[in-house]
Amino acid sequence: MYEATLSGKRLVKSASKATPRQFLDVITNRNRDIVFFNESEQKLFKDCFVNAKRISRLGRIALKSRNKWLRIEAILSLGYTQDVSALNILKETILDRDEDVAYFSIIALGQIKILQSAEILIGFLEMNPSLGFKIASVLESFPPEIASEFIPLLKSELPLVRFWALKIVTKFKPAGLIKDIEGLTLDKQEEVRAAACECLGAIGNRGARDSLSRCLKDDSWLVRVNAIKAFSQILGKDCLPEVMQLINDGSLSVIDAVKDVVAANIEAALPYIEKFLSGDDGIAKRVSIEALEISNFTVEILKGVLSPDPNRKTASFKLLEGMIKSGARFGLEPALSNFEEEPRKKLLEIINNISIKFKEAMDKKLQGGVDRQ
Repeated sequence: MYEATLSGKRLVKSASKATPRQFLDVITNRNRDIVFFNESEQKLFKDCFVNAKRISRLGRIALKSRNKWLRIEAILSLGYTQDVSALNILKETILDRDEDVAYFSIIALGQIKILQSAEILIGFLEMNPSLGFKIASVLESFPPEIASEFIPLLKSELPLVRFWALKIVTKFKPAGLIKDIEGLTLDKQEEVRAAACECLGAIGNRGARDSLSRCLKDDSWLVRVNAIKAFSQILGKDCLPEVMQLINDGSLSVIDAVKDVVAANIEAALPYIEKFLSGDDGIAKRVSIEALEISNFTVEILKGVLSPDPNRKTASFKLLEGMIKSGARFGLEPALSNFEEEPRKKLLEIINNISIKFKEAMDKKLQGGVDRQ
């Protein structure tokens, strides 16, 4: 078949004799270690394979064969033909009692990326939300025009349907559904509220600020985490005043989300970090130090300490002092390795002036010694 495809000779005859399994081998390159068909070769082969008679034959196998795996091969073949007439058959097979047949019907429908196949998959999701993950993975590659089809699902009585509808439409960033999505930030189910926050963040409309601000105070840590992430996506550094209020949250996941926002907007967060490092809040200090390390800003602080610019030098020294007094040794050690010998010596002397004990411990570490303190 490969030789026939390359030469163009006998291809129609070869394709007409191909079994569903052989067709799938060509279209999906399942045996790529033996032979590989590029996109143009696959299209050429498919054009020769697909005809009304073939679709009809595959349909009979898909619906009536007593051999389940022959049915599945036929179902997949119907999907990969991408022939619209196959939708009537796949609409039936997706409702089959056999879970494998239904599962592969989902995959087959995912190959025909048009509104009609999306409608079948969306209808099936409404009846079988437990398969939401698989249906979502198939639908996310469809054109964004299908997003409006999810409006009824966003209002479903089943929480799992609302959840998966949100997860799928998030991929399409549907600005026209913002009001519907904002309404779901008040949903009874925390997973739905969290998914609504995620969706609003993906859309990136600042008009959702009030809804997300309310979600920062939600009883569920999952909702608060997603609200923080969404706030950051929508507002960037402007989210810091509200997000920083959660730095002492009772959930470690929420605190980690705050830390990620600080690290992503490190320069804008420096006034907060400076305040925390000079204060008594242990959690805020830890978050600040870890954010400085994640963003690699510790190196910038050390460079600033050596800067000829007096303002930068003073500001950097204050941050360095706060880090050392807060116990940020492990973040400073790798940062110092970025400097040549002379500037490193200068930095170690500055560190020595802040804390002799701290400097001695770092000397041992940098020289390969064992710190027994």
